[in-house]
Amino acid sequence: MKTLWHAMAVALLLAVTTSTRATDVSGDQSGTWTLAGSPYYLVGDVRVPPAQKLVIEPGVEVIARGYYKLSVEQGVLEAVGRKDRPIWFTAENTTEGWRGLRLLAADDRSELRYCFVWYAKGTGAYPEVRGGGVYIKDCSPTVRYCDLRYNYSHNANYNGAGGGIATESSSALIAYNYICDNQADSGGGVCCMEYGSPRLVGNIVRENTAFYAGGGMYFGARSSPIVERNAILRNVSAGWGGGGVNSWTSYIYYGTYATLRSNLIAQNRATGGGDAQGGGGIYCRYDRVVLMGNTIADNQAVTGGGIYALNYPAQAPIVQNTIVWGNTATTGPQIYTYSSTGSEIHVTYSDVQGGWPGVGNIDSDPRFTNPASLEYQLLPFSLCIDAGDPAFVAQPGELDLDGQRRVWDGDANGSWLVDLGADEYGSYAYGDLNCDFAIDFGDINPFVLALTNAAGYAAAYPHCDRLNADINADGVVDFGDINPFVRLLTQP
Repeated sequence: MKTLWHAMAVALLLAVTTSTRATDVSGDQSGTWTLAGSPYYLVGDVRVPPAQKLVIEPGVEVIARGYYKLSVEQGVLEAVGRKDRPIWFTAENTTEGWRGLRLLAADDRSELRYCFVWYAKGTGAYPEVRGGGVYIKDCSPTVRYCDLRYNYSHNANYNGAGGGIATESSSALIAYNYICDNQADSGGGVCCMEYGSPRLVGNIVRENTAFYAGGGMYFGARSSPIVERNAILRNVSAGWGGGGVNSWTSYIYYGTYATLRSNLIAQNRATGGGDAQGGGGIYCRYDRVVLMGNTIADNQAVTGGGIYALNYPAQAPIVQNTIVWGNTATTGPQIYTYSSTGSEIHVTYSDVQGGWPGVGNIDSDPRFTNPASLEYQLLPFSLCIDAGDPAFVAQPGELDLDGQRRVWDGDANGSWLVDLGADEYGSYAYGDLNCDFAIDFGDINPFVLALTNAAGYAAAYPHCDRLNADINADGVVDFGDINPFVRLLTQP
């Protein structure tokens, strides 16, 4: 999970403009903002109007000279930077800040890639306060490989939401971003609310703060987010709690719920100590959250150090193939259920410190590699290896926290079973055909062999598995995997 973080740090050092010009912009804008015209100074609000498109070239700097915003209203924003030449969105006066990026019923082709979005502030009355750095409403763009930092969404009524990024009525893809040091009333890092099923994949969400709920992430009523392979680390929530995640989608009324798969939720804190407050790792409030194959470790709260469940029995959260370990709280260090409503939580095939009733549950030190350095992979001989539900079948393309295959014979006993927790011990990534933990040109010949000669591949690479060549995850290795394999080797 360190790869994106390091890549963005390198990009930060390289992000310098070669232009000696500057361009002032305000009002309706379309066409292309070129590197030659950079930096672009927002001297008023900027809007991409309906049916128009604004392209921002790699390396461009967009600097607000006041509390201005860049909004996209039924138009297209294509801000696609490069790893070595990102696009900057920031404020000249970082104390005053700017209003951030607002995608309002924008065309779904809109994309932010390799962008820095810093020092945006959402203040004032509801609903304008919502969304700090990026606000997405009534559209489903893509935000990936971006750095969202030092953004803010707050007002006196605690209506702020999504310090880094907020979605509303959206099924946006939010993937492989670094979301750090943001603040909001709900969802210090990320907030998903109202309808839609946004996908949050492979993000690093750390050291964000919520004044009300959900230090790392908050999921509000009527939302059904799919949350996969994120590292949610060292976030803090006051108020209702949920240091890492607060899920409050109101399943009992709307039938909506969050699904969390293969996430690391570690070293978060919920500081509230009142009635019905807590959840250092995750707070499930009137919500049937599905927690599948997660690691919830070393979180802190007054009540419910790992998981806090407040619900009615009909909406009990489902926990499976998960590790809940090393969490601390005065009451319910690993899991706490709020008794006044008859709260329940269904836990199976999980490792819960101190034990928990349920089929397949164990109470055994998971043997993490190095928690002090935020490394929660499993060491050899962990009893969490191959200890998951024997009936578990991975979703097509489902991966573990490190982007590797979700089911693997980790203890080499000939039985392929899913591990407990977010990391699959001994697994390899799709495309790693020589099993050297890297996807590069050294995998081309093994891929061809796997494609054309199954027996020959097994003899040449006995410690690997031919299904690593099933790049499109349809269960077979065939010519349909060629183009996805080429994209793996060449993607930016």
